[in-house]
Amino acid sequence: MNPENEFNDRLIRLPELERIFGVCKRTVRRKAEAGELPPLVRSGGVVGMLESKVKEYFRRLSGQGAN
Repeated sequence: MNPENEFNDRLIRLPELERIFGVCKRTVRRKAEAGELPPLVRSGGVVGMLESKVKEYFRRLSGQGAN
């Protein structure tokens, strides 16, 4: 991860993750727990994924690596 982005990383909440991945929140949770999606993060009662991890996930899928 680029250190400049580390402090600007947004937490994407479950409703938006449902739209991004095209599955229900239960499936998002299950796939994250199985390691098929980036890990879920809990912060102050909110659950989501770090935007940087989601972008990295899609870069890997497209074959561009983690850069």
